[in-house]
Amino acid sequence: MKKKEDDAMKRLLLSLLVAGLLAPAAALAEPITDTFYVTVNYDEELIAGGGSGFNNGYWYEYPSGWWNEWFYDHPFDPLRWKEIHVEFDAYYVDDMQDAWLEFAINWSAPEWSALGYGDTLPPTPDFDETLYILRDTRLETSWFLPETGQDYEHFEFDYIIPDYNPEWVSIDVWGWNFDIVNGVIIHECVPEPASLALLAVGGLVALGRRR
Repeated sequence: MKKKEDDAMKRLLLSLLVAGLLAPAAALAEPITDTFYVTVNYDEELIAGGGSGFNNGYWYEYPSGWWNEWFYDHPFDPLRWKEIHVEFDAYYVDDMQDAWLEFAINWSAPEWSALGYGDTLPPTPDFDETLYILRDTRLETSWFLPETGQDYEHFEFDYIIPDYNPEWVSIDVWGWNFDIVNGVIIHECVPEPASLALLAVGGLVALGRRR
């Protein structure tokens, strides 16, 4: 009987411990919602762009050919990771011409955070793109609007950066004859689940030793 009571108490203490760990983590990891829009004509020239990102939503062109807008999240943290959600609508600029769109998520490298700019500056084209920016090209999408009478296409995807929490994230676009509107990027610095689990197990062991 005593063993069953001890086991029940352990389960209760573990649940309270995990809840205690998760509650402050959640409080520290409120998601940040930013917005963006951009228009690129048939000659691959950016003719409009903005949003809530760095430098009043400025879109930077990089030597690699990508256009991007930067968004600050939280300070660099090797013990956390980043969850990102992106969605937007894309239209033709000129519906008498074909359209092409590629997009990707990129983020600042640890080497960038080591420079100490913090929230004052992302890795702009003045710096080495290959050294300070990481990009997931698996998100690239070649796109033509469907010939079904629908004049736009909606895009939506989620992504996780598991290695660390980067200070800066951005949406990258490349192509021609597209107009992106209603762009939203939600980015969140979250605790690494494995770390929470180890803390919970360690707490349970400590509780057991106090019996």
